[in-house]
Amino acid sequence: MKLIWSTALWGLALLLVGCRAFSLPNVPDTLTKEERLAALQSVSIAEEISRDYLKYHRTGVQTDRLKQIGYDLRNSHSRKAIFTESMADLNSADQFFVCTLCRSTVNVLVRTFTEGELSGPQREAEAKKLSLGVCDYFGISTQEVCSGLFDLNWPIFDFIFNETAADSQSFCSMLPINICQVKQDEYNLTLTIQGDSPTEHNSELPARSSEDLVILQFTDIHYDPLYAAGSNAECDEPMCCRTPLAEGADSSSAAGYWSDYRACDTPIHLIHSAFQHAKDNHKIDWIYHTGDVPPHNVWSTTKQGNLDMLTEIDGLLAEYFPNTPIYPCLGNHEPHPTNVFGNDEIPTELSVKWLYEHVWSLWSKWLPAEAETTVLRGGYYTVPISKDFRVVALNSMDCYLYNWWLYYNATLIQEQLQWFHDTLLAAEQSGETVHVLAHIPAGDGDCWSSWSKEYNRVLTRFSGIVTGVFSGHTHKDEMNLHYSEEGYATVVNWNGGSLTTYSDTNPNYRVYEVDPKRKQVVEHSTYIFNLTAANEKPDEQPEWFLEYEFTKEFTEDTSPAGIDKLLVQMAEKPDLLRKFRRYKFTSSDPKIAEGCDDACLSKTICRIATSNYQERTRCKELQEILADSLENEDKTDDNDNGGGAAGLKAFSLASLLALLTASAILN
Repeated sequence: MKLIWSTALWGLALLLVGCRAFSLPNVPDTLTKEERLAALQSVSIAEEISRDYLKYHRTGVQTDRLKQIGYDLRNSHSRKAIFTESMADLNSADQFFVCTLCRSTVNVLVRTFTEGELSGPQREAEAKKLSLGVCDYFGISTQEVCSGLFDLNWPIFDFIFNETAADSQSFCSMLPINICQVKQDEYNLTLTIQGDSPTEHNSELPARSSEDLVILQFTDIHYDPLYAAGSNAECDEPMCCRTPLAEGADSSSAAGYWSDYRACDTPIHLIHSAFQHAKDNHKIDWIYHTGDVPPHNVWSTTKQGNLDMLTEIDGLLAEYFPNTPIYPCLGNHEPHPTNVFGNDEIPTELSVKWLYEHVWSLWSKWLPAEAETTVLRGGYYTVPISKDFRVVALNSMDCYLYNWWLYYNATLIQEQLQWFHDTLLAAEQSGETVHVLAHIPAGDGDCWSSWSKEYNRVLTRFSGIVTGVFSGHTHKDEMNLHYSEEGYATVVNWNGGSLTTYSDTNPNYRVYEVDPKRKQVVEHSTYIFNLTAANEKPDEQPEWFLEYEFTKEFTEDTSPAGIDKLLVQMAEKPDLLRKFRRYKFTSSDPKIAEGCDDACLSKTICRIATSNYQERTRCKELQEILADSLENEDKTDDNDNGGGAAGLKAFSLASLLALLTASAILN
C-alpha cells in the first residue's frame, strides 16, 4: 500500500538542496481558477513559512505571522487521513497542507545547507533537529514516528544529496496534487516499441466452459506479528492495535480479536483463517500473491523483521497449498526502509540486494532457474506456465514516487520496462498469451506518470496477447481499464483488494475463472467476512462468504470493450456505480455508514477509467455523463447510501485560503 505522506515530506525535503524556487508561470493550463489561486497561495505561504521558520529554528523567536500560519495549518489538516490515504484521495484542504509543507520544508533545508548548518560534520544531527522541529510545529505526527522515519531514510537522502543536484520542480511537482503540479521536461522516459498498436477496442471474449481454470489471489496481507487483541485501536500513530489501552480508557477503543477497521493490520490467526477457507472451498490451479507482507509501522521496521515475516508467510502458503504453483511479486513494504528499491549504481550498504537474494531463496521452488538472473537484479521475472502461456511479474516500485532512488537517476528504471517490452515481443512471436503481475496499478496517484505513460504504451502494443493484469496496493476491490492514446480500451487491470483491514475494509481474497486457451478472465468472485460480526464472536471462526460474482452483478462481457461499455452504464445509472463502490470497500460497516455523495461517485468512476494519473480523457467523458444522470436523478436518502457530504472536513480549501489570506492582511 501507499506510504504515508510524511515520509514523502521528509524524503522530498531532505533531498531538495540547491534547488530553485517554484514559479507560477509553470503551472499547468488544466488547473481551474480555484486551483490556480490555491497554487499561488501555496507558493506564497511556503515562502513565508520557510523564511520565518528558519529564523525561529536559529533564534527560538517566532514571528506573529509564523504563529498564525502554524496555528491555521495545524488545525486544518486531518492528522490521520494524511497517513492512511493516498495523497490523490485526500480532500483539498489536506492536499493544500501536504503541498505547502513540502515546498516550505524544501526551502528551509535549501537555506540551511547553503548557509552552513547542514554542511558540516554535524549535519545529520542538525537535519534531524530541524526535521523533528517541523514535525512538531505543524502537528504532522508523533516525535517517535518522525524520528524513526528520519533515522531510516537519512542515509539514502545524504548519499543522493552528495551525488546529484536535485531540482525542487522534480520533487514536489511529482506529487499527485494538482496545485503542486508544474510543467517540466525532466525525468521523461521513451521506450523503443516494435510493431503496430491496435486501431479498435479489444473486444476479445472467450466463452465460459466447464474447462475454465481457477486462480486464487491474495494481496496486501500486511501481517502484524505484534497485533494484540484488546489493545488501543485509536492511537496517535499511523498504525495501532499494538499498545495496551490506557488505564480507564473507553472500551470502545479496544482492538477486535480478528483485527479492526481502524488503522490496524492483520493478526496471524486471520491469515490462517483465510488460507484455510480458500483451501477448503476452491479447487485452485495456481495462486497470484501480489505483494505487501509486512505491516504499516514504516517508522520502526527492521531488516531482519521483514525477512522473518516474508519467510513465515511464504512457509504458510507452501503449507496450506503444497501442490499449487504460486507466482508472487514484490510490494512496496517488503524492503527496509519501506518503499526504497535500488539498482547497480547504489552503494552496497544502501542496496536491497539482500531482499532480492532472500525472495529468490523463497520463490525458487515455484520458478524456473532462468528467473534467478532478473530476480537478483531487480525483483522481476517471467515464467512459462504452459507452451502457450506465461506470467510476467514486475517490480512496480520503479513507478512509486516514494522510492527515493527515482530522484537519483530515474533513467535507470527504463531497463525493466524495456525488458518487459522485449519479453512480450518474444511471447507474441512464440504464440503465447500473458498475465502481468504488478503490485501498484498504473493509474494510482502515487505511480509516476512518466512511467505509467510508457507502461501503457507497452500494454497497448501487446494488448492482443496480454489477457489480464493483476495488482494490489490500494486495498480496494476494484479494476482499472487501460486505454490507448487514441482512446481504445485495451487491457483490464484486476485489483484484488487486501487481506488487511487497514483501513475501513473487510478482509477479502479473490478467485478468478479464466478460459483454458487465452487465460482471459471470464468471471471473478470476492470472498469476505464482516469484521464487526466476527469480533462479536472471538472464539469462533469468522463466517467467510461470497460477497459477489462480477458477471452476475455487473456484466458478462469482461473484455476491455465490455468493461468500457459497463462504465457508460455506470455513468448513466448511478445506482450501478453505487453498488460498485460498496463492493470496492468490501461492504465494510464504516464505508457503508460514510456513504458516497455526487463528488465521491464522480471520483469513483474516474478511478476505474484511469491508468495514468495525469491522463484523464476518458475519465472526464464519463464524469460528464454521470453529472447529467445525477442532475436528473430522483434524489432520495437511499441514493447516496446515507452519504450526504461524505468526506468533507472541518476546513474546506476555500475556507482555509480565506483564513490564511485574512491572517496575512491582519499581520
